[in-house]
Amino acid sequence: MSKNITDWVEVCRCGTDYEGALIHARLVDAEIPAVILNQRDHAFNLTHGYLAKVKVLVPKSMEALASEILSKQSLTDDELTREALKNK
Repeated sequence: MSKNITDWVEVCRCGTDYEGALIHARLVDAEIPAVILNQRDHAFNLTHGYLAKVKVLVPKSMEALASEILSKQSLTDDELTREALKNK
């Protein structure tokens, strides 16, 4: 896997750091390497528009898998609770 950023592609763009972190965590949990490229203007704390760019990147070879993971519906709180209790 190349660490050269030119071999990576954007799979998501959002306006806040925490949205980027959540998406990053979801991909890493699925064993897809991901990085956050934060180009957000923190001086004005903008969270939308051109100056609010937080991008999540993955290796080009994993783009399709990452898109598939991100398109799936997340588990609800009740489903997460059931899964957590099932393993006790």
